[in-house]
Amino acid sequence: MNKFDIINHIRNRPYMSGIQRDQLRIKQTSEVFTPTELVLKIISKKNLLEDLSKPSFTFLDQSCGDGQFLGEILIAKIENNIPFEKALSTIYGVDIMQDNVDLCRERLLCGQEHLRPIVKRNIVCADALRYHYRFDGTDPYKTDQDLHFDQLFTE
Repeated sequence: MNKFDIINHIRNRPYMSGIQRDQLRIKQTSEVFTPTELVLKIISKKNLLEDLSKPSFTFLDQSCGDGQFLGEILIAKIENNIPFEKALSTIYGVDIMQDNVDLCRERLLCGQEHLRPIVKRNIVCADALRYHYRFDGTDPYKTDQDLHFDQLFTE
């Protein structure tokens, strides 16, 4: 997949136009989707653009929604000639709504199904205020202490 196809996939998804959310869900989750123009303005800050040219620079969005910010971060990394798989592996997101996580994963994959394990590990459904941020596939709310305790009693 070339750069143009990646950009087109991320920015021009059918689900991106006019997402309708019922008022109850918006009230319960405070869900807001950031317009592309605002995302681009934020990302265009000089410091961030410099960082995005570094292959190992990681980016985390704690309320990633459908991946609006993460998609633009991926585009910026690709435009800096970072290979797609490397760029994808440095992007992380958390969202409390599973449907948003699913949309985000699909958006970032750009049809490259062989990379699904990366987005399954890096884009997770969890409460960002309680998540442990290990991105290791463990229970999203178990602390290191909980894991240590579990290990003691399973050996």
